[in-house]
Amino acid sequence: MAGETHLVVGVASVLTLTQPKSVREAVLAVGVGAVGSLISDIDVGSSESRKGADKIIGMLGAVVILIFLLDHYFHAGVWERIISNRGVTEILIGALLFIGTCVFGMEQPHRSFMHSILALVILEIALTIMMPSANLYFAIGFISHLAIDLLNRKKVLLLYPLKAGWCFKLCHANGIVNRVLLYLGAFAAVGEMWVIFKSFIR
Repeated sequence: MAGETHLVVGVASVLTLTQPKSVREAVLAVGVGAVGSLISDIDVGSSESRKGADKIIGMLGAVVILIFLLDHYFHAGVWERIISNRGVTEILIGALLFIGTCVFGMEQPHRSFMHSILALVILEIALTIMMPSANLYFAIGFISHLAIDLLNRKKVLLLYPLKAGWCFKLCHANGIVNRVLLYLGAFAAVGEMWVIFKSFIR
């Protein structure tokens, strides 16, 4: 599916399943859930055009900027909590493990390592070292990505490094199902964010 579809479906899934109860949790849920929903496709440049990977990396950069803006506007204190609750060494180790995993994944075939349970486990370990409270949001976003990719006609190597893959062959990645999921996901994500953030503004 397209990156935008993964993004809105991931954010909608995270907000629907976790129902954040504070500004900090809402900002964390949106930001980390968005990263989780997009991160798998940094491998598209290994098997398709580099332009695809650049698009995903650009979207990830935009998400990080959005987290900063939401954190600043709503005074959520997300970044302060990361720094105050974890030492510099822990944050550095976790960040290096996360980045190293992504760098390795970028060089693997599309829908292989970065679309696997193994990648999810390693990235969750990295987040546990840096900020355990982000784990659930990231996992939901990541799993939502795998779930809708399974609808396509290209196999997903969920049990990488095993070569066996799965797909339901129900639709094409850029066909009508992608558009339907994009519109439904966007509607659900915007609706959830409106309800949650409106309650905080009052």
